[in-house]
Amino acid sequence: MKIVRRDWIFFAVALVVLGALFIGKGRLKSASVPYDEKHTRIYEDMNKGGDRAVIEKNCQVCHGPRSVPLSKGHPPKEQCLICHKLAQIIK
Repeated sequence: MKIVRRDWIFFAVALVVLGALFIGKGRLKSASVPYDEKHTRIYEDMNKGGDRAVIEKNCQVCHGPRSVPLSKGHPPKEQCLICHKLAQIIK
């Protein structure tokens, strides 16, 4: 079986895609939501099967511009639990 130019192109594209996935794998590593008394309500609501969008509104109570401000480069704060994973979920 002869390997033709089309096969080499396929292998090159596959390597580029795998390389991009491997390089970008660690970029979204952000801090987990701490398992402390300030965040127990979030853990309790998630363990009860609460809606993520509703639970994230509780984050805005403390993490607003006046209390615990977010860093300058922080993305929009309406989707906290997409990047910040829960440290543990009790089932």
